[in-house]
Amino acid sequence: MRNSTYQDRTFNDILISENLISPQKLAQVLGERENTTEPIGDMLVRLGLITERDKARCLGKQNGIAYADLAHRELDPRIARLIPHPLALKHLIIPVMRTEHGLSLAMVNPLDITAIDEVQAQTNLSVEPMIATAAEIRETIARMFGAYDDLTDLVGEASRAVDGDAAGGDDDRRGGELTLAQLRQMSEGAPVVRLVNALVTRAVACRASDIHLNMEKNRVSVRYRVDGLLQEAMVLPKELQFPLISRLKIMASMDIAERRAPQDGRITMQVQQNEFDFRVSTYPAIHGENMVIRILDKDGSRITIDNIGIHPDVLNPLKEMIKRPHGMIIVCGPTGSGKTTTVYAALNALNSIDRNIMTIEDPVELQVAGIVQGNVNVKAGLTFATGLRTLVRQDPDIILVGEIRDSETARIALEAALTGHLVLSTIHANDAAGAVTRLIDLGVEPFLIASAVVATLAQRLVRLTCSRCQQAYIPDRALLEELGCADLLDDPSFQFHRGIGCEACNKVGYKGRTGVHEIMEVDRDIQKLILEQASTQDIKAVAMRGRRNLRQDGALRVRQGLTTPEEVVRMTTAH
Repeated sequence: MRNSTYQDRTFNDILISENLISPQKLAQVLGERENTTEPIGDMLVRLGLITERDKARCLGKQNGIAYADLAHRELDPRIARLIPHPLALKHLIIPVMRTEHGLSLAMVNPLDITAIDEVQAQTNLSVEPMIATAAEIRETIARMFGAYDDLTDLVGEASRAVDGDAAGGDDDRRGGELTLAQLRQMSEGAPVVRLVNALVTRAVACRASDIHLNMEKNRVSVRYRVDGLLQEAMVLPKELQFPLISRLKIMASMDIAERRAPQDGRITMQVQQNEFDFRVSTYPAIHGENMVIRILDKDGSRITIDNIGIHPDVLNPLKEMIKRPHGMIIVCGPTGSGKTTTVYAALNALNSIDRNIMTIEDPVELQVAGIVQGNVNVKAGLTFATGLRTLVRQDPDIILVGEIRDSETARIALEAALTGHLVLSTIHANDAAGAVTRLIDLGVEPFLIASAVVATLAQRLVRLTCSRCQQAYIPDRALLEELGCADLLDDPSFQFHRGIGCEACNKVGYKGRTGVHEIMEVDRDIQKLILEQASTQDIKAVAMRGRRNLRQDGALRVRQGLTTPEEVVRMTTAH
């Protein structure tokens, strides 16, 4: 039954009545609106003022359509599969509930009559539309249609096809003596193609950042890196090793005949209606070529500085610093800590028609309209240093240097920051103060660092407790004392939660990640310490006065109920 409570009210009225935005803020945003064709909801999501879930709920109330909270709803796979997988992907729809004569259907666009008619013709059931976000529907489709059993069927089909195509017996196949023609024939066969596509699609649906294909003595292990940790997706028979790797090499424009030397390649694919780049790397190991595939969502314009998990205590000074006309801002942390996301969020905040923004990266991981982006190409003589020299002659206002790896790149970047450019970059350092020490270790003169660097930002990513399977528990007091949160044990109004593992989080108890940060502004006191070549500890002691360090920012996430003490300690130990 459709709810008519809100049907005579505008979308703006519903936003205000749901306390999602104040009338004053909405009026301000509408007054500054430049693109009058962009829907209000899309604009507010882009600005980080509401979420996609908020938008969907309000649109549903405006049209008298129920919101299908797929993140907290357990679906029956038999009902979800009442429609074919291609139809679900085509319209981004998924059945959520069935009655004797009716079907509740979660839809991104519940007013899509064509989709409703196709489902009614397919199921012979009347359709009651519900509204949900595109991300939740994609994830649910992957969960319902991309199950382990389905992949197993594809593996069996591919294995039978390889057995039928190969010549020379098992010994030849397992010993790597297949001819180039046989490899190409196997890798381009429909079963192997479908298996590769399914593995990639499943990885994207699981929010994986990397796919690992590890060659073992008698099998092939497929693992996905999700929220920073590797998880085994499935195990493949050894006979699929060569056709699987060869198929991916063909897609990445790599040499399938070369197995003794490392190779790098790139694939661009449409997956679940989004375009992704896949950066492919091979490494010759003792049981065959190991392959790792980095998954890169090409659309970097969706990243905003307000929606990447930076607490206002860090975000507000950072916003002020990136508005400066010149100087250098460095984001630091280990590999996989989200540094690139942060610098692109800053670039998106600065991106406008009156600014020339240019980048030199290795490689370009996110693509943004209005920004001139370039890749390092060592074979062609284009390194970070040579590329940066050219960039400063291109009249840039803002420069992004993907990573500072050597003294030459560091010096050129710092000199550019002193001559009227705002320079953003990343560096591998444990904390905000450590970025300065790292630059000195590279051989950069302290006076150049003190003069050019505006601020450094250190960050880590901590996993979020899965909201679907979280249960109350009591952490170890010693752990909480280490974190500075022991007082919460004596607060009767506070309850710790941890995930016990469910289908939504792939049985790990965590789903999604958020950032923990520390920021160091290079003021006169810090400049003096840099010139004196003070230790990292001395610089940090002064820099963190009145500010939270990484662990303290992580402790705040525990107090907010977002994650567990164990996760924060794990990610901030020894940093």
